[in-house]
Amino acid sequence: MRILIVSMLMCLIATTGFSTVVNQVGTYANWASSWTSLGGYDAHNAGVTESMDFVGDANNPGLYYANNGSYVMFRMRVDISPYEQEYGTHALLIDVANYGVTGIDYAFAWDAKGGAVTNHGLEMCVGQTNGPTWGQSRVHDIDNNATSKLINDINGGGRSTDGYVRTTDLQDTTNFAGTTFIDFAVSWAYLAAYTDLRSDQTWRIQVASISENTDHNAFNADVGGGANLSDNISVGWSSPVAVPEPASVLMIAFGGGLIFLIRRRYNA
Repeated sequence: MRILIVSMLMCLIATTGFSTVVNQVGTYANWASSWTSLGGYDAHNAGVTESMDFVGDANNPGLYYANNGSYVMFRMRVDISPYEQEYGTHALLIDVANYGVTGIDYAFAWDAKGGAVTNHGLEMCVGQTNGPTWGQSRVHDIDNNATSKLINDINGGGRSTDGYVRTTDLQDTTNFAGTTFIDFAVSWAYLAAYTDLRSDQTWRIQVASISENTDHNAFNADVGGGANLSDNISVGWSSPVAVPEPASVLMIAFGGGLIFLIRRRYNA
């Protein structure tokens, strides 16, 4: 009887599209209710562990952005549902226009080694090796410590509200069946205090994953935007997007999909 009841519940979940939200790092009450698509079109990669495999297309994009004025948020889509946590890393990569070299300037990395949050969890990273290919690229913790969270890392120094990660599974798609969203939220106050990331910049975004290892290692599983690990790191980035401020919203059509831009930065 118990097996029958469980089976009926699973069928009900599958048919109703009920999703399961899991707070993987911290608990945040003000996640965005609407998200801006940044594209992130990518085909299923059969050679990659599903939880590390980024997917998305024009019908169901693989990369999104949101901002509530206090936290910047990003959402990536992976090819698994329900989500099963694997030992590995999902990274949200940021290339800031006119800042250093073209490539990875900063990254938010969810390091799920052993499910630990105290010493790993959500890491603030900086670009360490930019290419020439994605498979040769890597990031490193901003605190230069691979085993502990020091004061300048996300949620370091005893703080707990700098950043959050959650997963939302059972996300149906047209071409990829069930998928899972992985969401990041990072405080603008933290970024202003410990990084050079600001709300008046223009960013390009990319996603990358590392299977069976921490965020300090080279990307070895998947990258987004239709790129492969063997591609040059110039491939796969989102189009340049002015980091939005929530006061005003402008909708434009770009590349066959809607991209919502809140504020463009113009240089004289």
